[in-house]
Amino acid sequence: MRNKSILVAIAILMMSGCALPRTFGPYSGKVVDAENNAPIKGVAVAVWFSTKSPSMGGTVWKVADAVETLTDAKGEFTIPPHRIKLFKIMASWDDECQVSVFKPGYGAYPGNLKTYCSWKEKHPFFIPEEEHVTYYLPKLLIFDDRRENYVITPGGKTDEKLPTLMKYMDEWAK
Repeated sequence: MRNKSILVAIAILMMSGCALPRTFGPYSGKVVDAENNAPIKGVAVAVWFSTKSPSMGGTVWKVADAVETLTDAKGEFTIPPHRIKLFKIMASWDDECQVSVFKPGYGAYPGNLKTYCSWKEKHPFFIPEEEHVTYYLPKLLIFDDRRENYVITPGGKTDEKLPTLMKYMDEWAK
């Protein structure tokens, strides 16, 4: 009986730190040229969602899913609510979803120091839910600007969920 009680207690403790299905978003915003505020059409906006787990060396983050969209002629984008069905023991969802905004010929947000956004309450690597954010991307005209332009991606198997971002990165590397 005592062993059964211990097993039940351990099971309850393990279940208390589980990542269960969750809905993120919606996300919306606009991407404009940093110099003249003109909207930029066809910009890839990628958002990825992570879980975090405790470990002996500290917290470990793991990308669970990713989505992308393109800006329209007005530079606007919308990512509808995104539900992720995942059950992971000893993990919780990271509430701050990372974002990457990129189009060849422009600075990549947040990997280029000349890019910025209208939302400054938290770390700029993240995108807030249910808030309209404007991203300002400068044109990259000289080689040194291009060399210092870093596109941030989640990597791994989620890259297949970001085909436009990956295509743009390949174009930019040539």
